[in-house]
Amino acid sequence: MIVTEKPVSAGVNYSASKQYDVEIVVGATPGNLHKRRIRLPSADKMRQTMSARDQRATVNSNRSTAGCQRGVSTAQQLLIAALVCVVIAGVVVLTGIWPQEEPVISQPVPVAPTVPAPPAEETLPSTLPEPVLPAAIPPPEPTVEPLPALFESDDPVRDALADIPLGTAGQQYLMPGNIIERSASLIYLTAQGDVPYKLVPIARPKAQFPIVDDGTQVVADPEGFTRYDPITRWIESLDAAELVDAFARFLPLLREAWGFYGEDPTYFDLAVIETLDTIIATPEIDVTEERLIRKEAVWIYENPAIESLAPIQKQVLRMGPRNAAAIKQQAIEARALWLAALAENDSV
Repeated sequence: MIVTEKPVSAGVNYSASKQYDVEIVVGATPGNLHKRRIRLPSADKMRQTMSARDQRATVNSNRSTAGCQRGVSTAQQLLIAALVCVVIAGVVVLTGIWPQEEPVISQPVPVAPTVPAPPAEETLPSTLPEPVLPAAIPPPEPTVEPLPALFESDDPVRDALADIPLGTAGQQYLMPGNIIERSASLIYLTAQGDVPYKLVPIARPKAQFPIVDDGTQVVADPEGFTRYDPITRWIESLDAAELVDAFARFLPLLREAWGFYGEDPTYFDLAVIETLDTIIATPEIDVTEERLIRKEAVWIYENPAIESLAPIQKQVLRMGPRNAAAIKQQAIEARALWLAALAENDSV
């Protein structure tokens, strides 16, 4: 048992006639201690309540020891009595005689849970570094098939033109051999203003040249223009861009064939331009108002300005205004495409 006492009022002179509060802490173990405050009765009252037997024993004992206790003061006696009362009170509390108060259990102070601080946001740099791009890999150079020899060029030319719609007349043009040589000859003749009837796969109109004779003059009959409608529609159907692109690949062979005429091979490029320019330069004349005169077995124009035109230009006029305009428009487009092909060929 553990008993400790502590006066409530420290440093006070004790008196036998007064009551005093004492604070005690009692318990069986240090972990089970209880704090109690009790009030001690005065010493006088305690002596009065003692039993007669105990009082007499105390008196006799005091008498026998009177000589030893004479030097003890009354205050000291009261202190000793108070200590005895404390011990008695502890025994009473521990044995259950004194009613115990509920133990004071200190409540733990709740501690607020610690909330972890949110992670600091990563601050991006104000200026991002320039991404390092891999070096551009140049595309592979397109492989160009080597040109065949001139005498072996027919099949390669047919293959190059196989996917281009050429119509019946175009297919007939590719059937015979020496395609490159015949094409160079066609340009050679038209550049001089002639009409290469024997080289083109279109037959001349079989009907006679129609005329109108009113007794005063002879002029061309407008009905005769329709004879040239089929050839005009065929020329309009050709894809000039694809044809120029296909033949431009064989330009070295065309120049070689051009040299057979004793001409400078490089002059072939200009000869194509001259041929197209001749067609484009055909004047716009209504031949139905121009007088015709007969010379031997053929009709010729009385107007020398018309008769002095190149044969290919007079042929365009005899086709009629509508057909002539279509042929000239096709020649304009072909000329622009040919110049573009020459520029690309020179840059390679």
